[in-house]
Amino acid sequence: MEESAKERPPGYRYSRRGTLALIRDLSVIDDRRNALLLVLQWAIAIGAGAIAIHVDRIPVYLLAGIVIGTRIQCLAVMMHDACHGMLFSNRRLNDLIGDIFVAYPLGFSVDLYRANHLHHHRYTNTLRDRDYRVQRRDPDQHFPKSAAAMAWLLVRSVTGLNLYRMARDSRVWAPFANFHNPRRFGYDFPLGLRIRYVLWALLFYGLILLSPYRWKILGLLLIPQFIWANVFNRIRAMAEHNGVSDESELKGTRTVIPTLLDRFLIAPFNVSYHLEHHLFPSVPWPNLRRLHAHLMTDPVYAAEAHVTQSYWGVIRELMPPPLPAGEGELAARPEVNP
Repeated sequence: MEESAKERPPGYRYSRRGTLALIRDLSVIDDRRNALLLVLQWAIAIGAGAIAIHVDRIPVYLLAGIVIGTRIQCLAVMMHDACHGMLFSNRRLNDLIGDIFVAYPLGFSVDLYRANHLHHHRYTNTLRDRDYRVQRRDPDQHFPKSAAAMAWLLVRSVTGLNLYRMARDSRVWAPFANFHNPRRFGYDFPLGLRIRYVLWALLFYGLILLSPYRWKILGLLLIPQFIWANVFNRIRAMAEHNGVSDESELKGTRTVIPTLLDRFLIAPFNVSYHLEHHLFPSVPWPNLRRLHAHLMTDPVYAAEAHVTQSYWGVIRELMPPPLPAGEGELAARPEVNP
């Protein structure tokens, strides 16, 4: 990968010529659909929590936690769309709803996330890309890993042993970690937005704490959030840019063709079509699969794009291939000088 933010070499970028008319057609935001989907995520999560509290049995709590965790992942993807102004076509409504019903419940701010994420798009895989710098300094994101090391990473993620790294690296998106307004990425976090978050938090968490089921509600909200962020979101994130050659723009980002289970646990709303998103970030999630199908008709794209089948396929890519039979034994033998 590039070690500096210098200009990319000639031929690095993928030509957009011939796609602009299609991109205009695909860049239309469906406000009604997104509103219904947002209401649906909250309805499913609240319903699952209410059933678990009513039944009050550990297996039901565990099942509800899984359901709520998948909805939290949906909200995380919606926060990403809101960051790009693709949740609602009206920018003020996009940012307001994106904060109150999407980002704030996750502990984040659309505006803070946007400031970091747009830098990531502009300087992908260079030292001006904070996501890239985080990958370089975090041993959990150094690949390839042996099968044992990969398994241990997943075990540590499930048990929360490396949760502090995720929390440390995501602090730049969190309002409570930016009240002093450090102006990261050249963004001046307005006082009004900081006050709005405080008022929201007092109301949201205040209502929860006034409930007789306060600890159960907080557990159903926070525990799945930590698990999904530290396991499934980690898998999705490491699939996006890790283990790519970055020889060209088409090899600097990975698209994953998800299974049904992948969509449920890791990558809802077509978020796995990440290469297409980097090439054309104005295209909202419902149209990314159509965009992928169109791009695959281009021989250059089909030959060079880094496309992986399933997230299990990504994990296998991020582990070194096994040595052919006999090579491991030969490599282990010490040389004997004649």
